[in-house]
Amino acid sequence: MPNKMKFIIACALLFISRSRSETCTVTDFARVAEVIKNCSDIVLHNLVIPGGITLKLNLLKGTNLTFSGNTTFEFSNWDGPLVTINGTEINVRGEEVGAWERVSSVDYVQYLFLCAWNPNIDCSILTYFLESLSSPFLLLSYCSISLELSAYPQIRERKFKNVAPAGQEGHHTDGFDVWNSTNIIIRDSVVFNQDDCLAIRCGENITAYSLRCHGSHGLSISVGFSADDITVNTLRNITIRDSYLNSGANGIHIKTHNDGGPGLISGVTYSNITFNDIEKFGVQIQQNYPRGDAVGNVPINDLTFIDVGGNVANTGVPVFILCAEGACNNWIWENVQIEGQNENSCNYQPTGFQC
Repeated sequence: MPNKMKFIIACALLFISRSRSETCTVTDFARVAEVIKNCSDIVLHNLVIPGGITLKLNLLKGTNLTFSGNTTFEFSNWDGPLVTINGTEINVRGEEVGAWERVSSVDYVQYLFLCAWNPNIDCSILTYFLESLSSPFLLLSYCSISLELSAYPQIRERKFKNVAPAGQEGHHTDGFDVWNSTNIIIRDSVVFNQDDCLAIRCGENITAYSLRCHGSHGLSISVGFSADDITVNTLRNITIRDSYLNSGANGIHIKTHNDGGPGLISGVTYSNITFNDIEKFGVQIQQNYPRGDAVGNVPINDLTFIDVGGNVANTGVPVFILCAEGACNNWIWENVQIEGQNENSCNYQPTGFQC
């Protein structure tokens, strides 16, 4: 091989090696596709993503990805998602000061904001601050993984002022959605929104703790979306603990879909959950979602509440339980104390709780 050719190849290999070991800072959306192919330590700084385009981040193994400054998504009426992340052994985090923003329009559509998926993914995603979007912030779909989600450890509430201007609250703004996933940990996160703070739909071995929810529809479980696939109608071994909810519609909400196929909820524990000034239900458990008669297609077995308490507003109901006949079994509740002016409404009596 000619010496000149050897020199060119050597330079190219040196460039790739350095790129993968050194920090690559991207400020121009047009450079993203090139950088993610060659760098494993990436900073996206004040990035502006054109409307109608997904920020696709197919990352190298072991990549550290940091969102720095404000990440802005220009407006477009489309389904999204705005961001997809795919990789193995990756770490995604946001700097302490920063925001994810979507440029608004008079017409709002529901966006899927961010999707992380891969049957073999193993990653840590650290979220930090999100302006109110008409979407779930993070959807985990078909993950068979060890995944940990957390907020930046030094986050301060003062950063969340005026997250959603008066009269412009978003719809379907779930904080975290978990769908058909295993071995998930969600922790140390602050959510300001107008839908579920946490929504778990199917999967197993899912833990969420140290969540602070403001204005949400609660720490929720919703099972029975499929008419014929029992796999995606099954939820097992769930722990939600050490969390606080301020205002919003519900504190804890568990619902099974009466128009879905067969399924199962088993082994769910809520512990050390506190809420304040809840508008509708402190605890709402229903087997007739979205409406109509309770149906036992998705039994709720082995439901444990430990140290769950708080208060509801004057219009709220402390505890509401509507079970189909024979479809609620082995519920054990300890130290569940919810204050409110209205009476509880229950057709099933958990052990250890006087409804």
